[in-house]
Amino acid sequence: SGQNTGWYDLEVYNQNTAQWVQKNNAFEVLQPPLPAINSISPNNGNQGQTLSVSISGANMNYGSQWSGTISSFRFSQWSGSNMFYGNSTSTSGNNLYGNVSIPSGQNTGWYDLEVYDQNSSNWIILNNAFEVLLAQIPITITPDTGWSGQTLQVFISGNSPSEFQQYSNTPNLYLGT
Repeated sequence: SGQNTGWYDLEVYNQNTAQWVQKNNAFEVLQPPLPAINSISPNNGNQGQTLSVSISGANMNYGSQWSGTISSFRFSQWSGSNMFYGNSTSTSGNNLYGNVSIPSGQNTGWYDLEVYDQNSSNWIILNNAFEVLLAQIPITITPDTGWSGQTLQVFISGNSPSEFQQYSNTPNLYLGT
């Protein structure tokens, strides 16, 4: 570790001749491979949703869950001015596992995934890795069945009146023939 990169000569002492034998450019020290994040699965989630995620990398040192040094991960948008964090739970080889709770008011769109590498002490970034989607709005209609040609009075409900406001002026539903 810390050895300069480049070609090195090899010198070996020959006991029989009592001389040094040299081979020029016998061995090359290479730059270590750079850490990288390859993917996250799943790669999207809804506002307000909690997900279990798997992050795949290469040449990453995620630390150890047993020593309390497990790497953190986070999602950033707009050069880091808008972020939220995941919670790392375990590692296995080139994979980091964890949970992420997407805040209900989190901006929609694509986020960079940033994972902390213990060897380099840097955040390793995978651009546009995760998409936050608009929350799915639960709407219920009662009754939810009828016969063709029947006119029904229906009740539409959701988490808040604004979610179904466009339907509030249409309490009767006609099921065409």
